[in-house]
Amino acid sequence: RLSNISMGVKGALFIMVGHGLCSSGMFSLVNVFYNHSGYRNLYMNKGFLMKSPVLCLVGFLLCSSNMAAPPSLNLFGEVLMFVCSYLISFCFLVLLMVMTIISAVYSLHLYTTTCHGKSSEAKVSLETVSYSAVFVLLVHWIPLNFIFLFIP
Repeated sequence: RLSNISMGVKGALFIMVGHGLCSSGMFSLVNVFYNHSGYRNLYMNKGFLMKSPVLCLVGFLLCSSNMAAPPSLNLFGEVLMFVCSYLISFCFLVLLMVMTIISAVYSLHLYTTTCHGKSSEAKVSLETVSYSAVFVLLVHWIPLNFIFLFIP
């Protein structure tokens, strides 16, 4: 029984670290969008794929890591939490699965809203996206997806 507790603690720790890296990266991405468009509204920022494919690629990587796609740290944490919650209660497992599906759908909606669709009429100057902005976003994504290689 105690091994289940340690497995749950490891899963929770993985999810917390993954959430910290992924959420701060997504907030940095939103800041880059805001700096170039001047709008905080998602629907005013749609169509960024045509304007900056690099930002949309990094945005996709962060959104996919947020919804626990392989090989992100969030996936390993959620798998451990699913196993631990199944051993505690099947009803808790079902609730956790529903919350995970809702989170994944929201992440996909966030990506498709900002990167796809017809561009808004907003004045956007993305030809000056700095390498430092892309570097900051990748510094969030790389540890999120490769830190599990160093976990014993």
